[in-house]
Amino acid sequence: MFGLEPWQLALISGAICFGGVVKGITGIGLPIVTISILVNFLDPLVSIAVVVVPIVVTNGWQAFRQGLHWPAFRRFGPMIVCFLVLLLASARLVVELDTRTLFGVLGVAVAIFSGSNLLKPRARALQPATERWAGPIAGTLGGILGGMTTIWGPPMMMYFVLLKLDKDTWVRVVGLVWFTGSLPLTYAYWQNGMLNAETTPLSVFACAPGMVGILIGEYIRKFIDQETFAKVLLIALLLIGLNLIRRAVF
Repeated sequence: MFGLEPWQLALISGAICFGGVVKGITGIGLPIVTISILVNFLDPLVSIAVVVVPIVVTNGWQAFRQGLHWPAFRRFGPMIVCFLVLLLASARLVVELDTRTLFGVLGVAVAIFSGSNLLKPRARALQPATERWAGPIAGTLGGILGGMTTIWGPPMMMYFVLLKLDKDTWVRVVGLVWFTGSLPLTYAYWQNGMLNAETTPLSVFACAPGMVGILIGEYIRKFIDQETFAKVLLIALLLIGLNLIRRAVF
């Protein structure tokens, strides 16, 4: 099936299910977890293509499973608009970029932010007046980075951490923002040929184990208290920062 051996399909299913579990618990992590497993056994381009459609489906599920949440659109709309505009613009304008330097700077910033918040958590969330300008800035930075490197998460994740969202709101908001970004990303992958007649059916197939993992992760999240959830998010963000530093160095 799909030109792959049964063991390869089993590996893909297991990897994306595990990534789905992580995403179901934290709202993030499906592509990072899945690709980090698959690249050890499959072609890197195939590994990336596998997760494209599941990214759209799982983010859509987390964003809209309880219906449209208009307060989230109103609250985060300016950030989403800045994110999408800069995502598309930077992807078109950038021809050559020293991504190692960018990864290094971003990785250090993310690691310092998450590490400092783990050691000394902020007592108060950002005030509404601060949100009005901080949100668009986070969206702008995420869009620029996403267009240049396809990695848009860290700036907006740091912003969401500062808002001190409860765990269910966090998952819904992250799903909403990531869903809007995944649509142009999917189109770009189709345009550049990464998604094609061979890889698209495989990516659609991967949605099933991905959703199984999401449902398992959501069930586990019910038993995690808010304080533990916040620490898990900061640890995940710290690991992302360290991984960016690794990519800059090696």
